[in-house]
Amino acid sequence: MSKEIGKIAVFGAGIMGHGIAQVCAQAGKAVTLVDSVEAMLASGRAGMEKSLGMLIDNGLLPGVDAAQAMANVRFTTDLAQAAEGADLLFEAIPEKLELKQRLIAQLDQACRPDTIFASNTSAMPIGSLAKASRHPERVIGTHFFNPAQLIPLVEVVPNEKTSAAVIEQVLRFLTAVGKKPIHVKKDLPGFLANRLQHALGREAVSLVQKGIASAEDVDTAFKSSLAIRLIFSGPVEQRDLNGLDTYIGITKTLYPDLEDTKETPPIAAEMVTQGHLGLKTGKGFYDWTGQDPAEVSARKGRQLVRLLKFLKTLD
Repeated sequence: MSKEIGKIAVFGAGIMGHGIAQVCAQAGKAVTLVDSVEAMLASGRAGMEKSLGMLIDNGLLPGVDAAQAMANVRFTTDLAQAAEGADLLFEAIPEKLELKQRLIAQLDQACRPDTIFASNTSAMPIGSLAKASRHPERVIGTHFFNPAQLIPLVEVVPNEKTSAAVIEQVLRFLTAVGKKPIHVKKDLPGFLANRLQHALGREAVSLVQKGIASAEDVDTAFKSSLAIRLIFSGPVEQRDLNGLDTYIGITKTLYPDLEDTKETPPIAAEMVTQGHLGLKTGKGFYDWTGQDPAEVSARKGRQLVRLLKFLKTLD
């Protein structure tokens, strides 16, 4: 039996980093949140305190005291000190390969040879990160979803040299802190959930681009039908529920007509050229004029909390 994971360090105090730290802290784990910028640490602390309060107020963290959870967290700019003695390191820094590889190389010098290094990258092959380590067998992907403290899923993705013991330890740890980890058995771009998400997104954007329906109606079609049903039965299980004979019949008619482009959708590329980047610039597929991005994000968070409260009643 491999040893239990005790001390944790999270590198990067942004949205994902402080969310991962919170997941560990509210489960009673000792965690150090690390960032080179003091202001980011302060922002991370404030974000954790606000999120903990919201979850506790909504009954989603029974038995958890916010003050005690925050007492489980240490904040520092000292990378080496945080890595020393840690059993598990989470990387949640910006999605730039050279930055992540540089951090891995630094941590290789600062931590024990058996310390597990987990990257929160959402798409980079884990093997490309493991090349920066002298111990690729302890490098693994742990892809949390934003917001990390609310979305249950974590994709656990080994590189080809990750040891079976490390995979088992990480899966067991994530389960213990309340997440729903899945083992993605092959290190491929986008892992699992993002491949599903982008396959759906490709068809959705294509329908808008071809004038089949407005962006609003495409989204309504999903939110008012598929999204509700897919909470309770995933796309593979649904094939069984429909009947595989029915499924095969549909594929023969539908699959030849589905969007299968390998290129960026022209409608999206044109919007980016015009400087329309979505919510952060006020316009994209939707008109976000006058809406505060922070409030939109907060509203989505509150909606997720209400959904999680409902789902808890079904456990």
